[in-house]
Amino acid sequence: MNRPLSQALLCAATFLIHLGAHAGEITLFEDDNFRGRAVTVRETTDDLSRLGFNDKASSILVRSGSWDVCTDSGFRGNCKTLGPGEYRSLPGMNDAITSVRETGRGNDYGRPGRDPDRGYGGNGGYGRGSTLEVYSGAGQNGGSARLNRDADDFISIGFNDRTTSIAISNGYWQLCSDSNFQGTCRVFGPGRHDDLGRGLDGRVSSARMVDERAARRQQQYEQQYEQQNLQPQYQQRGAILLFPDAGMRGEPLALDSNAEDLVRLNFNDRASSIVVNEGEWQVCSDSHFRGRCEVIGPGQYGSLNGLENQISSLRRVR
Repeated sequence: MNRPLSQALLCAATFLIHLGAHAGEITLFEDDNFRGRAVTVRETTDDLSRLGFNDKASSILVRSGSWDVCTDSGFRGNCKTLGPGEYRSLPGMNDAITSVRETGRGNDYGRPGRDPDRGYGGNGGYGRGSTLEVYSGAGQNGGSARLNRDADDFISIGFNDRTTSIAISNGYWQLCSDSNFQGTCRVFGPGRHDDLGRGLDGRVSSARMVDERAARRQQQYEQQYEQQNLQPQYQQRGAILLFPDAGMRGEPLALDSNAEDLVRLNFNDRASSIVVNEGEWQVCSDSHFRGRCEVIGPGQYGSLNGLENQISSLRRVR
């Protein structure tokens, strides 16, 4: 997902060149070992049925870029990120891929007149292929609205102070509690987000696309801030805490080391929220770090994006 070093060393003028189509290219094959009918994709595709290729892929060739491949439309379900290379078979995803998108490129990066280090605002916030969907219910349910450009006041789209979950297809967005991008603001990247954090849940009033580099710096700042402001009782009880109820409620299980099977600790399929005090952890739905797995870093996770009451093993990865 990082830009190549050679690109990073280009002169400043290069950053002002408008980037056209995405550089990424992925080819899906109907049979393993790159055989059978094939389709090549260069843009975000949220439903492969439009190309007549839903649930057809058995092997993949990624010629450039990094791509999310997902089992459900709209980049939901089981997703994996594939970098450049040959994937002669697709264990666990054979004949199951429904949506694909390139990851790791800022939608507005290099736009003329834009300061790439500042990252916010300017030129209406248009981006290539990036959409933000806001939902009134948890888990991407309830009423919804779709944005593909900056919105400085959600009153204009009839969605002020209604957002409790979001989905982003490609790119990064800053959501704010007040109009004109004021108040409490947070940056979110591609994927589904069920926990908007304190000050934003049900209170979003404006949103805008942001540059990827600035977004990553903001996310790092937010993680550091959350880590510094964790309640003391959380910080002093373990590297990672698993709570039986959402919102960090109930008596937690505190761990400082890997747990390959939570049955032994009487906490199998019980975690509904998590606090990470130290390191990055992989949490998995099956024992021995198998099944659906997610990596989470320092912070508070009031909900677990579909892994509630499903975690059976976890280990520290960094």
